[in-house]
Amino acid sequence: LDLTSSSGAALAVNKESEVQIVVSGSVTLTDAENPDDENSQDAEVADAYDGAALKIKAGSSVYLTGDGKLTVNGNAKNGIKTGDDATLVIDGENLTVDVTAANDGINANYDLTILSGTVTISAADDALHADRILTVGSEDASTAPTVTVTKSTEGLEGTVVNIFSGSVNVTSTDDAVNAANSVGAYADELDYSINVTGGSLTVSTRFDGLDSNGNVNLTGGSVTILNSAHNGGDAGIDYDGQLYIGEEADVNNSYGIAGPDQMP
Repeated sequence: LDLTSSSGAALAVNKESEVQIVVSGSVTLTDAENPDDENSQDAEVADAYDGAALKIKAGSSVYLTGDGKLTVNGNAKNGIKTGDDATLVIDGENLTVDVTAANDGINANYDLTILSGTVTISAADDALHADRILTVGSEDASTAPTVTVTKSTEGLEGTVVNIFSGSVNVTSTDDAVNAANSVGAYADELDYSINVTGGSLTVSTRFDGLDSNGNVNLTGGSVTILNSAHNGGDAGIDYDGQLYIGEEADVNNSYGIAGPDQMP
């Protein structure tokens, strides 16, 4: 199945819907909208602009699964976009999701969870972004997704970023993993944090490897900083709150630590 749309998303989920999308075989979704339509003086044209190949509208809950390959081409802006209070869960052991985007690979205004499957992102801006909680893997390590970011400005970004299991490899030009939210919508509800409890995280970047506006908690799994900046406020691990490294965590970082406690 090959769907291309020049007026709105190739596939859209309406507001406050509960939807399961099952991918079988090879499915390609392409957004061929005109990026200028987003700021069009024609209100009708601007309102019709989705800016994503897969658009999940406000208040919806989407479960993406199957055993096929989903290719998402976000030529106008984002690959996958979810609205306010909408959740997206990617969960299919044999599911493959490849996203290429002119802006964000997957941009979620609320929560984004990748439980299983193979997800590859190439994005001009954030690869995976959640305004609230971004989670990779399961807390009981019953699933092991593979997430690969081949190109991004910031790799993984959310108010809270959790890596519970699986394999995550990030290449970025700015922060590879960032606990931040420019909107600040959930700052009163959640503490900024990067939490790695299992699996493996490998990053290569020009700026911070792990950057948290709050805490960094490394209690399990492995974290490897292949490359990052190492000067002033930029380091392999950069945090504004506290850094905790547990006995079961394997941390490989030769690019320094920058935090309020001046830890060397």
